[in-house]
Amino acid sequence: MGFDYTKNIVRRSRLIMPANTPKFLEKAYLRNADAVVLDLEDSVPLSEKVATRAFIKKWIPEVGKGGSDVLIRVNNTEELLKGDIQAAVWPGVEGIIIPKVENAEEVQTIERMIAEQERQRDIPEGRIKMSILIESCKGYMNMNEIAQASDRIDTLTIGNEDFLREAGMVETEDTYHALLVPRVQLVLTARANHKVPMGLIGSLANYGDDNAFERSVSLAYKHGYLGASCINPRNVETLNKCFSPGTEEIERAKQVIAALDAALAVGRASTTFEGKMIDYVHYERAKQIIERHEIIEKFELKKRIARQAVE
Repeated sequence: MGFDYTKNIVRRSRLIMPANTPKFLEKAYLRNADAVVLDLEDSVPLSEKVATRAFIKKWIPEVGKGGSDVLIRVNNTEELLKGDIQAAVWPGVEGIIIPKVENAEEVQTIERMIAEQERQRDIPEGRIKMSILIESCKGYMNMNEIAQASDRIDTLTIGNEDFLREAGMVETEDTYHALLVPRVQLVLTARANHKVPMGLIGSLANYGDDNAFERSVSLAYKHGYLGASCINPRNVETLNKCFSPGTEEIERAKQVIAALDAALAVGRASTTFEGKMIDYVHYERAKQIIERHEIIEKFELKKRIARQAVE
């Protein structure tokens, strides 16, 4: 089994920025996103995609100087993919986002492309990770095989809008529960393969409604997701907050650990807490919450130090 990214990677907020728009990119490092995505795909017009590749190398250190990880989203088409990979793999890049993935063989082909560029540019082998977007019914049906196709894969996401369009589904209050099936399946598949599940319980299109967006993010966290993408910088702090253990959650976890530690000290592997029985399952879950909080705090410190260095 590959590296367990769910324990160590912090991807609460993945801010997608069109790589052909300098006025957005110049301030990207100030947004406090866990990752900034230089996008060559949906946010760049077809007529500008090839020309935009030339700007990627320049913008990598600029958008990353605030401590955010830098990712590149490429076009997964026969005409554009290879050229996009060549433009995207540089020192300073954490990973490549691959949209519209449909099978394991496709992942392995792209992995070979990335490895070739690593060798040519003196990047340690395996350094560049792959973030997978599932955006079709075929990709969804092959999701488990896709997740197992490469140790480079660190995150899995269902691309809501493309997936809904291909499935012929419209997201409403009436169809909400049906859509929970693929979204929960994504979480289970990602966690079974030690990948980070990313996404929302709701459409990215509601980003302009702050309250609706926060409800969607909070619900996603409760369903096991660890982060999501956004296209508006104002959503970054909501993602960072809602995909982090809250103050009450952390305090309760500490109390659970203390209660079971006290029970273990007298030879018991269970005890009563808040009127309910707790045992090792609750103990391990509480420790995971504390560990996750500590990892996030270290990442936030890294970002603060980086921003202070350039102010």
